[in-house]
Amino acid sequence: MSSRTSALESSKASGDALEAHLIQSIEELEYVGDRTATWHDARTTTLLEPTTSLPFFGIVLVEPDIPIEIKGCQIETSNGNRSTRGRFYVKRGAHDRLLEAGGMYLLVVYLPRPGLPQVARAIVPATIVDELLSDRWYEVGGKRSENEVAKLAWSHVIDPAGVDPTETVGGQHV
Repeated sequence: MSSRTSALESSKASGDALEAHLIQSIEELEYVGDRTATWHDARTTTLLEPTTSLPFFGIVLVEPDIPIEIKGCQIETSNGNRSTRGRFYVKRGAHDRLLEAGGMYLLVVYLPRPGLPQVARAIVPATIVDELLSDRWYEVGGKRSENEVAKLAWSHVIDPAGVDPTETVGGQHV
């Protein structure tokens, strides 16, 4: 673990907790384990339609058997001596596979508190995310599972004017 002080604060632990919560609470989603595919977390089992707590961008519905990659980020994160909007971290190889499969991203903005209260969510086609990431890719070195990654501020996808950090989506409490 990095310099973070607890497992709750770990990006991996937060991502796993968000994935589990979303897959359990959205009945049209089914978990896909890493033994099956490492490039997405879930798939739709039946038709998925937008709701007030899960808006869709660029599409009107998601058909059955579509791969869904769940990405979460904090509403704000430290950037030296100030705060900035959180960013989704995307691995190029996984993104390319999702793009080829006609997959979707389920993007979630959360508060860094116990229970990870969600303040915004959206389903976005990988094709739209691909356009938003076009000049953001960079190479990473060292012993990592990916060679190229990109970061995307949540505000490039979700309108900040519609996000209230005191109100949650999906029946959670702040």
